[in-house]
Amino acid sequence: MFPKKINTRIEYVLLALVAQLVFISFCAAQQRKLTYDVMRNGSVIGNLNFIELTKDQKKFLSLTSDVKTRFIFSFIDQSTETAAYEDGIMVYSSFYQRQTGSDKADKITMASGNCYKLMNNGVSKIITCSPIRYNTLLLYNSIPENINKVYSDNFQTLLDIKKVEENKYRLTLPDGNYNYYTYNNGVCSKVDIERTFFTIHFILREKL
Repeated sequence: MFPKKINTRIEYVLLALVAQLVFISFCAAQQRKLTYDVMRNGSVIGNLNFIELTKDQKKFLSLTSDVKTRFIFSFIDQSTETAAYEDGIMVYSSFYQRQTGSDKADKITMASGNCYKLMNNGVSKIITCSPIRYNTLLLYNSIPENINKVYSDNFQTLLDIKKVEENKYRLTLPDGNYNYYTYNNGVCSKVDIERTFFTIHFILREKL
């Protein structure tokens, strides 16, 4: 039997290979790309790129962000989030983030029979829940009509979402903070990230 640390490394390698195979299978897929400017106090401090690949009953979503700004000190935030769906059910998702002054985060959610296997920086557990049909990545390319729960690949749990205005929805985070999503023609045109000491906006710049 392999030691636990080696087992964990093997699991990460296998999951990475699965993700690559999923991406390769979408080479001839229909593609949608959204590009956002990340803004704070009226200045562009980074960018965010969303990609959706669809082929038959399969869907692959990817979100990458690169933010550089200055609070009291220089701050860098780089993250990558992915999700794969089959027949409308999420079968795989991942969240990677690296920030100035903090350890990197590696989180994976993977369907396993009637359950989901969660991995958080090498620590794994199994949860039983209904099939996940809507996660936070879908908030960028589809309005969450008749949806009251959204799965977060970062927090690895379901979050409350509520319509607060016409074409505007509020996502409640576990720490009590909020993200607001505004839609135009069925696509997210703006995201407001509201925190105690600052607010960041994602403004749609390009849609392909």
